[in-house]
Amino acid sequence: MAQVSAQVSAQGADHAVTLDTLSVDGAGGRPSASGTDTGGPVGPVRGYTATRSSVATKTDTSILETAQSISVVSRQQIEDQNALTINQALRYTPSVTTEQRGSAGATRLEQFYIRGFSAPLFLDGLALPGSRDASPTVDPYRLERVDVVKGPSSVLYGQSGPGGIVNFVSKVPRFVRHGELFVQGGGFDEVRGGFDVGGPVAAEAGPLADQFAYRVVGLGWTGNGAQKTTEVERFFINPSVTWRPSTDTTFTVIGNYQRDPFSGAYGGLPAVGTLFPRNFGNGVIGRLPVNFYDGDRNYERSDRTQASISYIFDHRFNDHLSFHSAGRYLRSEGSYRSIFTAFDDINGPFGTGPIIPRARGATEVDIEAFTIDNNAVAKFDTGPFAHTVLVGVDHRTFNNRTLATPFPIGFPLNALTPDYETTIPQPAFSTASKTSASQTGVYFQDQIKLDRLVVTLGGRYDIARQSGPTLALTGVNAGRVTRQDVPVDAFTGRLSVLYLFDNGVAPYFSYSQAFEPINSGRIFDPAFGSIGRIPDPVSSDQYEVGIKYQPPGTDILLTASAFDIRQSNTLNADPRNPGFSIQTGEVGVQGVEFEARATLAEGLNLIGGFSLLDIRNTASTSDTANALTNQNVPLLGRRPVQAPDSTASLFLDYRISDGPLIGFGIGGGVRYLGPSWGDPANTFQVPESVLVDAVASYDLKHLNPSLQGFTMQINAQNLLDERYVTGCFSYSGCYYGLPRTVYATLRYRW
Repeated sequence: MAQVSAQVSAQGADHAVTLDTLSVDGAGGRPSASGTDTGGPVGPVRGYTATRSSVATKTDTSILETAQSISVVSRQQIEDQNALTINQALRYTPSVTTEQRGSAGATRLEQFYIRGFSAPLFLDGLALPGSRDASPTVDPYRLERVDVVKGPSSVLYGQSGPGGIVNFVSKVPRFVRHGELFVQGGGFDEVRGGFDVGGPVAAEAGPLADQFAYRVVGLGWTGNGAQKTTEVERFFINPSVTWRPSTDTTFTVIGNYQRDPFSGAYGGLPAVGTLFPRNFGNGVIGRLPVNFYDGDRNYERSDRTQASISYIFDHRFNDHLSFHSAGRYLRSEGSYRSIFTAFDDINGPFGTGPIIPRARGATEVDIEAFTIDNNAVAKFDTGPFAHTVLVGVDHRTFNNRTLATPFPIGFPLNALTPDYETTIPQPAFSTASKTSASQTGVYFQDQIKLDRLVVTLGGRYDIARQSGPTLALTGVNAGRVTRQDVPVDAFTGRLSVLYLFDNGVAPYFSYSQAFEPINSGRIFDPAFGSIGRIPDPVSSDQYEVGIKYQPPGTDILLTASAFDIRQSNTLNADPRNPGFSIQTGEVGVQGVEFEARATLAEGLNLIGGFSLLDIRNTASTSDTANALTNQNVPLLGRRPVQAPDSTASLFLDYRISDGPLIGFGIGGGVRYLGPSWGDPANTFQVPESVLVDAVASYDLKHLNPSLQGFTMQINAQNLLDERYVTGCFSYSGCYYGLPRTVYATLRYRW
C-alpha cells in the first residue's frame, strides 16, 4: 500500500478540497471504496455514492442539504457497467428512460427522458447545442462523472424543460501523476482502445513546474453496428492543462476534437413485424429479426466532426467571497442521409405482405456555439442567519446553418429478400436556413441556514431570441425567403425548504419553474395579418416533496420524492384556422421515485431505485388520428408515446479483498422497463421488459506480482438476450433494444 497526500483542485478554488491521506492499492489500483467523494462537487467520486454536487445550486453544497432530487453517476459506475454511451451510463437512474430509439442511434445521439420529458445537456455547466444531425456527443470516457438534477432548472440554467437537466463533468488535470491504457473487444465485432495520462509537468520545466498540470484523454472505436451492414467508428482526443499559481486560483483549458464517420443506423421498424406478428406472404408469419436493417448501406450516412475549446477559472478572494467563470467555443458539422420505414400505418395493426414502405432524406448541418457563465458567491451572516448568496450572468449564442431535403416516399424494401446495396438518388436540397439563437440571463440565489433549517430562494430573468432567414431552393416557392424573429423574455423562480436532523434524515419541499421558447408555429391573430403572431414560451412548474437519509459516517444515501409537474402553452393544431396553431396544450406528470446508493461493506457497492409516473395530456382542444378507425380522437386524457409509467433497477458489484478468491470481482444488475403507449391515440402499448446485466473482473497482480496495475473485466449486457422493443411513436416507428452484447477489457493503470 502506498500513501499519497495531495491537494486536488476540483475545477476551482471555491471548490478546492484538501484531501486527507488517500490509500491507493499499489501503483495502479483504484482508491478504496470506503470514504466519501474525493473531489468535491465536481470532482472524482469514490465508489458509487457522491455526497456533494454543484449541479442544483452552482455552489459547493451537500446533496443531503439540497432540496431537490439529484443523481450522480460516478466514474467507477461507468467503468463497472462498461457504459459505452451516455444512454447506457444513465440506465440505472430512476425516472430517467434511455434509448428511446433502442439499438438504432445507440451511438449517434444522447436521447433520453427525465420524468417523461426530454432534457437539455450541459458540459461543465455550459449548455450544449442541439440540432440532431450535428449535435455534439460526449463519450463517457471523457468524463469524471454525470450529474442529473430532476425538475425544472431554469433559475440557474435558462431555457430548459420540466424534467430536469444533465451535466457532464470533464476529466481535468490533477497534481498527482497517473496513467491508464485499455483495450476492449466484443459486441458487434468491435474494438475499442483508449488512454488517460496526466499529472504535474516535469521538474525540468523550471521553478513554475509545480503550478502546472496536464491531462490527455483519447479513444478509438471501430466495428459493426447493431443492424446488418452498418458500421460504428469514433475517435477523439481531449487535452487539458491547469495553471494553479496559488491554492486560491486555478485556470483550466480543455480542448476536444472528435470524429464520428459512422454511427450505425437511425431508422425505425413497423409495429406489425416487431410488436405484432406480420403476414409476410407465402405462408410466412412472424417478426423481423432484431438486427433487421430498413436502410441501404450505399445511401446511409452519418458523418460528424466536432471540436471545442473551453476554459474554467476560479478565484477565492477569502473565506467569504469567490468568483467563477467558464466559457466554451464549439463547432460541429454533420452530414446525414437515411432511408427509413415510413407510413406503414396504412396497414394498421393487421399489416400484411413483405413490402415495407420507406422515405428518404438528407441534411448538411453546421453548428457554432459560444457559451459563457460568470458568477460570484458570497458567504456572510445576518444575525442568526447564515447566507450563501450566488449572483451571476450567463450568455449563449448558437448559430445553425442547414441544408435540408424533403422526405419523399419511394424505394420500398422487401423484408424477405432485402437488398442493401441499391442505387438510391438523394432528393435535391429544398431549403437553406441560417438561424441564430441567443439567450442572456441574470440570476440570483440565496441559501439561508438557521441552525438545521435550509431555505433556498432564487430568481432569474432571461432575454432570448431566435432569428434568421430560410431560403426555398426548389418548388413553386423557389427563391422565396422566409424570415423569423422570435424574441422572448421570461422570469423564473425557485423556493425550497429543508430541515436536516441530527440522525441524517432531511425532509424537504421545493417549487421550481422553467421556460422554453417555441421556434416554430404561429398563432392566428388578425392584428398580425396573414403571418399570425409568435407563440408564447412553453412554461413549466413543479411541486416536489421528499426525504433524504444518510446515516452519519456512512456511504449510504437514500432519496424518496413525490412530484407534480405541469407543462403549459404547448402547441396544438388550430382546428378553425388551418396552418396555424393554438396554445391549449398541457401535459401533467404526477410521480414518485426512490433511489439508493450505498457502499455496504468493503468492496460492495449498490445502486437501486424505482419510479412510478402518471403522464397524460391534461388540457387540449386538438385531435389525433386513430389508425384503427381512420377517425380523429381527442388528445385530452391520452398519454404521450415512449414514456413508460414505471421503471425499476438494481445493480450490485462486489470486489473480494481477502481469502483464496482475492482479486476477483463479480456483479450484476436487473433493469425493469414498464409498458408505454406506442401512438398518440393510445391504440396499442409497448409491453414491459426485464433485462439482466453481469460483470466479472480480476486484478492480475494476484496472479503474478509482475502484473501489478493490470485488470481484466468481462461485461454482458442483456445477458439473457431478451427480445424487446424500447418504444414506438407510431405504427411505423418502433425500435428494438440491443440484443446480448459481451465485451472483454484489459486495463493497465499506473
